Amino acid sequence: MAVIQRSTDFRSVVAPILNQVADGVYKQRKDEYKELFAQEDGIARSYHEEPMLYGMGNAPIMPDGTKVPYDAGGQLFTKRYAYDIYGIGFAITKVLEEDGDHIRIGSILSKHAMQSVVETVETVHANIMNRAFNSTYKGGDGVELCSNAHIGAVSFTAGAAAVSNVLATSAALSQTSFEQMLIQIRSAEDPRGKKIRLAPKKLVVHPANMLQAAVILESIQRSGTANNDVNPVKGDADVYVMSRLTSGTAWWVTTDAQNGLKTLWRRKPETSSEGDFDTDSARFKITTRFGAGWTDWRAAYGTPGT
Repeated sequence: MAVIQRSTDFRSVVAPILNQVADGVYKQRKDEYKELFAQEDGIARSYHEEPMLYGMGNAPIMPDGTKVPYDAGGQLFTKRYAYDIYGIGFAITKVLEEDGDHIRIGSILSKHAMQSVVETVETVHANIMNRAFNSTYKGGDGVELCSNAHIGAVSFTAGAAAVSNVLATSAALSQTSFEQMLIQIRSAEDPRGKKIRLAPKKLVVHPANMLQAAVILESIQRSGTANNDVNPVKGDADVYVMSRLTSGTAWWVTTDAQNGLKTLWRRKPETSSEGDFDTDSARFKITTRFGAGWTDWRAAYGTPGT
């Protein structure tokens, strides 16, 4: 049942002597998740499934006059995106709407409600990174986003080696650990073992690491040393600070891998309202429906840090 807000709940707002209100709507907010998650339209069903496919292996040498060898691709796994529904609403009486008209109480509460939805959207996406090392939250291949046990190159024999997108030893953000991560990214292979030349895009950090990240990527010479060596990683990625990360030590490098981190929108945030005849009150709500996650784990390499 809706909790109806009455004029008595906003005495200072409806009082005629007050002509200004601090509405608490923060203009500083901006979308963070859109910098990391590709935005796509969902399909008209209750969930979205995306298969992770693999292709053929390397083309072998063909002696003159021999038949062309055949190979086959296939499906490695299927990632399912559930379209979860999120929403919030509020109700106000006719009296509050009338007496609070000078500050447009309905309009201000609508902005607050929208910011509540926006905060939920941001938190859902930030939690993809916050849970990147948590085995409870699995991707299509059955392990977490950042793991040393991803399905490796497709093998038609038993014992195919697993592949990792985490540092072998967890490390705090430094020039040395960042260089090691870049080497790992540049060595990436597709599911059939072919080199794919992934490129780093963003160094994703908690606010506690933003200054260290800037030193590493923007220094002309190697950071933290007294010599004159050129900084080989200057400009290799953009520093990106996510304010809703929960770990001050974890960090990631996102890549240009296709079908990586993504948002699938089944319904963008939309508003609706209705009046109640018996109480003469009005109800407003904002709802949205989307799924967020990843298909190809090669989109993010990370470490929980130390």
